Amino acid sequence: MRSTVTLAAILACLLIPAPALAQNAPAAPATPAPEAPLPDSATRAAQRLDKLFEKLKESESFTAARIVAADIERALEQSGSPTTDLLYTRAKEAMTARDFDLAIDLLDYIVTIRPQWAEPFHRRAMIHFLRNDRDAAYRDIREVLVREPRHYIALSGLGGILRAGGNAKGAYKAFTRALEIHPYLADLKEQLERMKVEVEGQPI
Repeated sequence: MRSTVTLAAILACLLIPAPALAQNAPAAPATPAPEAPLPDSATRAAQRLDKLFEKLKESESFTAARIVAADIERALEQSGSPTTDLLYTRAKEAMTARDFDLAIDLLDYIVTIRPQWAEPFHRRAMIHFLRNDRDAAYRDIREVLVREPRHYIALSGLGGILRAGGNAKGAYKAFTRALEIHPYLADLKEQLERMKVEVEGQPI
């Protein structure tokens, strides 16, 4: 059963060295107020991301695409707030330690103070999927795609969830969209080839 702690307890997590996370696991704090946006830096970050996605689409090799994709994924994990970024890092570390309760608590807090940031929803969707809660994973992936429709990893995850639920048409559409954004996702190309028989003759 998850407990509730104070804001001070979760902020103390910022001071805990990474190896200590698994032994010191605070739960969710009281609901905080959203952080104030930083328009100038946010605009610059959005413009850089636009350029990276365009560069990814135009990549002429797998190696070039992989480099650009790594830059995109790093950019998606930056909120614009050092404090929030550190909390997000703690959530990732908790996931690595398979302390999913702590990770969820941290991510719940982050999406409250940074509601327009897509990546915490993506991480939370991953945890829900690992816990076999496809409905919750689906809801969070939809939140990711509202905020960043070009999130090819989330689109791939959406396709996997839809396919597992028997929605071959929806899965095919999600996988196709992911490949339009990142043309060098080899696994998705193979899946689409295998799925052609399932969706042949059906409107996509």
